[in-house]
Amino acid sequence: MLPLLLISTLPAFTLLLVAPASYKPWKLARELGLVALLLVRELLCHSDSAAAPGRKDRAARRMPPPPPKAKQAPPALATDDDALPLLDLPELALDRVLEELAPASLAAMACVCAGLRDRCSMDSLWARHVRAKWGRVLGAAAREEWEAELAARAAAAARPRPNRRRSWADSLACAWPFSWIGCRLVKGDTATVPAVHPAPAPPADTVAAWYRALECGEFWFPAQVYNREDGHVGFLLSCYDAHLRYDRRTDTFTARYPPHGRKPAKEEDGVQWCRVRAAPVSTPAQDLHASGCLNGLHPGDHFEIQWRKNKDFPYGWWYGVVGHLESCNPNEHLCRCHEDDTIMLEFKHYAAGSRWRQTTVSRKDHREKGDEADGFYGGIRKLQTKDEISTWRRFWPVDVLS
Repeated sequence: MLPLLLISTLPAFTLLLVAPASYKPWKLARELGLVALLLVRELLCHSDSAAAPGRKDRAARRMPPPPPKAKQAPPALATDDDALPLLDLPELALDRVLEELAPASLAAMACVCAGLRDRCSMDSLWARHVRAKWGRVLGAAAREEWEAELAARAAAAARPRPNRRRSWADSLACAWPFSWIGCRLVKGDTATVPAVHPAPAPPADTVAAWYRALECGEFWFPAQVYNREDGHVGFLLSCYDAHLRYDRRTDTFTARYPPHGRKPAKEEDGVQWCRVRAAPVSTPAQDLHASGCLNGLHPGDHFEIQWRKNKDFPYGWWYGVVGHLESCNPNEHLCRCHEDDTIMLEFKHYAAGSRWRQTTVSRKDHREKGDEADGFYGGIRKLQTKDEISTWRRFWPVDVLS
């Protein structure tokens, strides 16, 4: 042990003597302390490993030898001709088995062997799981952002990394591997412990990698959130664009909303699945949606319309129902509202007489209309399915708003 101690401390004292006077004292002291800690660690490891064989020999001398075990016959091999290995199944049967696996089981099955890894990583298998769990909240924009993120990662990996200036302690650690020398001096052998390699992650450009990024909350995807800032009266029966990240511990989302005017971006935790949807149209939140349904709107039709407080705000979608004009006879057989150029839009969750209760738009030449006091109304989208209408109705407020 003493020769090892002398050999270990010699480079540290040598570097201390030859260190230039201009070398910063605090940096020199830090690196000398690091070397000292490494030396102490190595000495402790070598002392334990050197004493271990002696302890084992003394314990072996005190313990009587174990009685010889009776030889057991090897287990009989299975002779059932009907039992086939999994990979020997026909392809259609194996694919059917893999289709029934849950995502966690499918990922575990991919770690069994190379053959199963390839089959369990097929895009067709994982696309089913993506559609089943994420299909209602993922749109084309989410896929485009994921592909853009992959391209950004690839570009970042291809860029050369700047060379880091190495200190003399780093050079010492590279030039003088303590553990290797200690192993040769104390143990006298070259036995090594095999490394344990973790299970490989799926390739980044596969659907399996996309599912994993969504499930683990590693990817913020674009979507829309009903009643943003849940509980805020000013956003009841609205739906706003946001970027969301999934939290599998709570089975909820964190929503990050874009800034509104001079207000900074906001985040909302605990967003339930029922409040999230994929954007039904590709129109960005700052752009006016082209209304292609105006000629087909009749009283009683359900719609959602763009609205923003001022020109600096992004649009949100607000729910309403087409109403009758004041000059119209509400009798369904006498109503001629669908022939008029003016469309009455009603937001019935506001009380009668409220300035937010009604507004009108032109059927032939509708563009953004409004002012800084009442906000600006934009494009209109007619709700086509009962599912869309029932989703909006689930958020109907308990009390009528004034």
